[in-house]
Amino acid sequence: MRISIVGAGALGRIYGVRLAAQGDDVTFVVRPERVADAGPFVIEQVNGSRRDALERPRLAAEIPADTEVVLVTVRFEQLAPAQPDHGGAPPRAAGGRSVADLLRGGPAVPAVVLTPLMPPQRAALDQAAQRRVTPAMPSASGYLDERGVVRYWITGLASTLIDEEGGAPAERPTLEELARRLTSADVPARLERGVGAHNAATTTAFFPLIAAIDAGGGVVGLASDPRVLGAARGATRECTALADRLGKVAPWAKLLTRLAGPLTLKPGIQIARHLFPEALRFVDTHFGPKLHAQHLAMGATILALGREHGVRLPSLEQLMSLIAGREAAR
Repeated sequence: MRISIVGAGALGRIYGVRLAAQGDDVTFVVRPERVADAGPFVIEQVNGSRRDALERPRLAAEIPADTEVVLVTVRFEQLAPAQPDHGGAPPRAAGGRSVADLLRGGPAVPAVVLTPLMPPQRAALDQAAQRRVTPAMPSASGYLDERGVVRYWITGLASTLIDEEGGAPAERPTLEELARRLTSADVPARLERGVGAHNAATTTAFFPLIAAIDAGGGVVGLASDPRVLGAARGATRECTALADRLGKVAPWAKLLTRLAGPLTLKPGIQIARHLFPEALRFVDTHFGPKLHAQHLAMGATILALGREHGVRLPSLEQLMSLIAGREAAR
């Protein structure tokens, strides 16, 4: 299968290298200045012994004309903005071109978005790209370590979910083939109804915890700062109420949000430090201040959704102010 992946960060490399390792034709769409990069893409599975290396990844500044399906793996703030008054002009994802520009200029094939896709971003991206994109929820997570190697986890408890109603009806056979190819690459995947709403609800419910990690400067800082912890607890209750109006929240997200309490967070950190030290490093890297711009964009979107659905989010507003204050102090 000929697959183009927009974005070559941790998530894009996990999916791209796994697919390439089984013989699929994979192209990574990157900024023009990165096309000449000659380094290999290496991924190592933390919860397993598998290691894969793509010695000469194929890089391009545009989506090749013979592509059969596109996977979008950029950060949230690099998608089209939710509304004209929230973010201004579309962010430039690759050498002055937005994700919508790349999709609009590429072949008319399914575009599967593995980035969390909230309703306003989905509508804006559909309009700007002049096509219906397909929301998806990844089952893999990882981070780029100091060696330039992606360390990642793939859980057998969840599959990569692809919205069977997301794109045009004629795209379903291609999406089914993509799910088969991913499953063959040991990244279990399947088509399911309502993935877009499921993704939006899960992201909304889970967001206060990841925003609090940013506001606290990391997991340890979150646990030791009563202001951040209190705002996170209140925002979790508020966002859960909003999430219930958007769709079904994934069970794992509900479980993790319960860890934000004063009696559970510190003991949980201590246990993780002894049993799963790399997991804490991943959380700080993947959800911490490094993704500050993504948190600001996502928080603004959730606050707008709260207003739209008549759900008050004062604790989330406080949490976002703490994040903004941390940025001003840098």
